[in-house]
Amino acid sequence: MSDIFEFWSQIRRGERVHPADKEVFARINPQKHGFQLNCLPGCFAGRLRSAKIVLLYLSPGFDETVVADAESEEGKDYRLRSWAGDEPLRTTGPGRDWVASRTQSFGAYENIQSELAILNIGAYHSKDVKSYASLLALPSSRVSLAWAQNTLFPEAESGKRIVICMRSAAYWGLETGRPYSGHLFAPRVTRHGHFLKNDENLKLIDVVRARLKE
Repeated sequence: MSDIFEFWSQIRRGERVHPADKEVFARINPQKHGFQLNCLPGCFAGRLRSAKIVLLYLSPGFDETVVADAESEEGKDYRLRSWAGDEPLRTTGPGRDWVASRTQSFGAYENIQSELAILNIGAYHSKDVKSYASLLALPSSRVSLAWAQNTLFPEAESGKRIVICMRSAAYWGLETGRPYSGHLFAPRVTRHGHFLKNDENLKLIDVVRARLKE
């Protein structure tokens, strides 16, 4: 299966692990993979179906607020809506400030909230990925990669969207600093997914700002 929205429609409200990933996790020592399976999966956030701008990362980070969010009714409702791909980025709650800090060069958060989406390879929260092999063994990760390469990247190359790889370009099948067709970018960034200050990135930021005004 390569349709990311069909894949995530198979998970129930409040479920912590996608059904397709359960057998893989059962075979892996939890201390080896390092993923927090007491949180709600966060493969993507924002209106991924239609967002003008999509930022690519490796996997969602972790702190205790995402555990509390997974226990709350509001958190469960939000994540269920988000898995459908039409829910805008959160106004409040876990992840809001993280996204705002990485998109501040594009403009005020409230102006990009409905126009930008985040897509991760991995769906499960962690402070630091301990095993890239475990990450890539998960069916959910392979769906992210297949959908990006078969659907999202061609849309960017045709100019339909702007797609910017902000972390782990090689795992996405991209090369940092290499120019691609249309609006597919893999700029030079910091390890934590912030733009480095250089002429190429300033031009890219201008391209994003212009698209957001359309």
